[in-house]
Amino acid sequence: MAEIQLENITKRFDDVVAVKDLNLEVKDGEFIVVVGPSGCGKSTTLRMISGLESVSEGTIRIGGVDVTGQEPSDRGIAMVFQNYALYPHMTAKRNMTFGMNSAGSFTDEEIEERAMSAAEILNITDLLDRKPGALSGGERQRVALGRAICRDPQVFLMDEPLSNLDAKLRVQMRAELAKLHDELGTTTVYVTHDQTEAMTLGDRVVVLDGGQLQQVDSPQRLYDFPENRFVAEFIGDPAMNMIAVDVADGTASHPAFTIPLPDADSLSVGSSVLGVRPEDLYLADEREATSPETFEATVSVTEPLGDSLLLHGQIEGHEFKIQAQPRRTITPGDTVELGYDPDRLHLFDRDTGEAIYHSDPAVSVTPPGVTQ
Repeated sequence: MAEIQLENITKRFDDVVAVKDLNLEVKDGEFIVVVGPSGCGKSTTLRMISGLESVSEGTIRIGGVDVTGQEPSDRGIAMVFQNYALYPHMTAKRNMTFGMNSAGSFTDEEIEERAMSAAEILNITDLLDRKPGALSGGERQRVALGRAICRDPQVFLMDEPLSNLDAKLRVQMRAELAKLHDELGTTTVYVTHDQTEAMTLGDRVVVLDGGQLQQVDSPQRLYDFPENRFVAEFIGDPAMNMIAVDVADGTASHPAFTIPLPDADSLSVGSSVLGVRPEDLYLADEREATSPETFEATVSVTEPLGDSLLLHGQIEGHEFKIQAQPRRTITPGDTVELGYDPDRLHLFDRDTGEAIYHSDPAVSVTPPGVTQ
């Protein structure tokens, strides 16, 4: 078993708290992605799991064993770095097998067998005699992954391994990483700042901000039911629209509109923030109405995206975004009539940012002190 348990983990660098009181359990065989903005503590967390950074407070267990004070070589982990960390004077094969005897006791035959097996999995058998300078970025990434596979670790740790690749190759390598995990089933912790990688790769996604855990959930639940405003705005591109409203008796009021909140007749929280994703707003002439009322907005910017048309709308000086159907003839200055999906509304506390309400009946959110 190779589950990972982080118990009350804190990391300080002098007066700076990089990670604060983090609790997380990674299941055996799980692919978990840690995502967040720069400086949120995600790479520091990974380095503490690996043993490359010491822990200021708390306990780390791998496979039920306390490894908090152990050396990296004793933890049964293999790490894939952002810069690949390949030796330029060694062949791909030598890079993959170098140092294996420091991580365990292997015969020459075992090393050869593992190298060839990893190369076949990664489809790089014809590249083993080349040096890194003769390899493309994607090929170097495969060699770095091969080095990790050769060690047959309990845990893979990956620190933004695709960030140096171009956009097309990143998409390809994401698919290959997902396939590789399905094939090997090794517990994997993957760090990225790219929310698309997080959503497409992770069995679960951990969102960090300011060194603190914001939410951990499956990708779809993270998107559908954010627990606070930070998660709602960080996950999703374009980000969720946020509009200041006043909520009384189950109705969200704004100078330009009033929106009844489904199944929330008694909800009265005063000043709060209404969240609605761009795809949950629509032009009233594009589809059958789902909202009890419509409202008008002035278009300020249009962004043709090929598969959709992203509109920047203005209501009473507040800007938000709408995903419209492509190939519409809409120009800045036009007035459009909008509807919304009443089952995809969210409310957040104006001061704390915590979720107050999701209109989807599959979830119920009632923070302390809120009447509903």
